[in-house]
Amino acid sequence: MNPPQRARLAVRPRAIAPAICSLIGLALILGPSAASPAPAAAAVEVGVYQDNPVAGTSVVRARVGKRAMRVISTYVTGGQLVSPQVVALARRNNARLLVTWMPDSGRDGAKQKRYNLASIRRGRQDKGLIRLTGQLRNLKPTPILRPMPEPNTPWYAWSGTVNGNTPAAYVEAWKRVRKVVRASGGKRIRILWAPYARSVPATDANAIPAYFPGASQVDLVGTSAYNFGATGGLAWTEPANLFEDAYREISALSPKPFWIAETGSTSVGGKREQWITQLGGLRTTIPNLAGVVWFDVRDRNGDFRMSSSKSSRLAFSKFLRRVKAA
Repeated sequence: MNPPQRARLAVRPRAIAPAICSLIGLALILGPSAASPAPAAAAVEVGVYQDNPVAGTSVVRARVGKRAMRVISTYVTGGQLVSPQVVALARRNNARLLVTWMPDSGRDGAKQKRYNLASIRRGRQDKGLIRLTGQLRNLKPTPILRPMPEPNTPWYAWSGTVNGNTPAAYVEAWKRVRKVVRASGGKRIRILWAPYARSVPATDANAIPAYFPGASQVDLVGTSAYNFGATGGLAWTEPANLFEDAYREISALSPKPFWIAETGSTSVGGKREQWITQLGGLRTTIPNLAGVVWFDVRDRNGDFRMSSSKSSRLAFSKFLRRVKAA
């Protein structure tokens, strides 16, 4: 089944990642790991993605509490900067910016040869990265940069199985990105490595570990996944089934703080408020869960807005208390 595609919206510089959800669990083959047990996080930073955060942040804060907006998530096409209005919003609210860097032409689709991993490795994106680093490096709280997310899927110019790419080329491109960010003064910027929770296709060559650049190359680790509900041949999938296998695989590579960088649930085939409650329960199985970003948007794949109903808002407020949101 082809994964649902998210529509590009004019109010943001980049479309959100496509996602896929099914009944079939991810088969993990975990070998012995030298990683030490992941330490428990003191608190979880919670954020919300919205297509228009400048207008929506105050609404979310009023409805579910200010702790829901400790993190503001935004997306930037390669060569572009974060909207000055979003930067100002983060400063006014003392919120951390999580910037997802999308090095492509600004349109959806993997067939963008000029933006493949070889071009990144050769330095085609260096100038834009340097400008972006200059914009972010002095922000407080320390910003998070999530470059080239979900490489273990087929829908991006940097994906490892399309556009002339390989997982090994992704690792080399990642190292180039990190080197440029650090050299341009971005020592304060925390870099988040976040593959998709389930590899598409689910082959050994495309497995999550094939894309890991090494513990010294990442500051944070994480993943993303959605519950689209019982629709279009998909099945209602609880948070544990979405994230726990990926967490075990990723934390075996590095025990660094773990972020759920994108998630959300519709209410098709189940109750969103119960799903949110179960999301809070992940603290027991993901002890070093450090951050969760909710996709608070209605799009053609469904209505993910926890802010759309009183029951979901109440559940999200309880979720904030349960995870001891920072």
